[in-house]
Amino acid sequence: MNPQPATEMDTVVARLNDLIGRIAPPSPFELVQLERDICRLGNVDVVESQCLFGSYHALRGDLENTVKCFDKALALNPNSSRAYTNYASSLSRLGQHEQAIKMALEGISRNNSQESINILLLCAYYADDHAVIEKWLPKYEKLTGNPHDVAFWLQEDAEDEAYIKEHGDEIRKGPHAPWEQVKKELGL
Repeated sequence: MNPQPATEMDTVVARLNDLIGRIAPPSPFELVQLERDICRLGNVDVVESQCLFGSYHALRGDLENTVKCFDKALALNPNSSRAYTNYASSLSRLGQHEQAIKMALEGISRNNSQESINILLLCAYYADDHAVIEKWLPKYEKLTGNPHDVAFWLQEDAEDEAYIKEHGDEIRKGPHAPWEQVKKELGL
């Protein structure tokens, strides 16, 4: 069986996810190109294009338009777990962690999927909400048979805290060499 060719929607979603995953912000050209492509998709799937626009506005740091787009998508299809999980992810990206957790839980109530629980765990981690993590981490691991990245991150956080507790005074003293000596050694 041959795999289906990627649709235009798949291509735009992949490009958006690539831009979201980057450390550096997208260029103005990339944003204009992405906006144009999302506009073209509006005639194909209005709910999905509103979700894409919501994610696009989150990428730009625009909370107001992010909320408007996702609210419109959910008004058109209130049972779309994908809209809820993308809404949650976008809100978390914008620092709205508590609201992101609420949206992720709404997504789970519509579809208790790996993707929905994944987004919830990520939102809870960034919100430092250990109660949500403790409740949902075992459910994710039972569903997938694998540990979630959040479990590893929490372990690393605990190790970092232990190190800081043990070496806090030394860390607070700052660099062991005077700045002038460091610049000299680096040839600056």
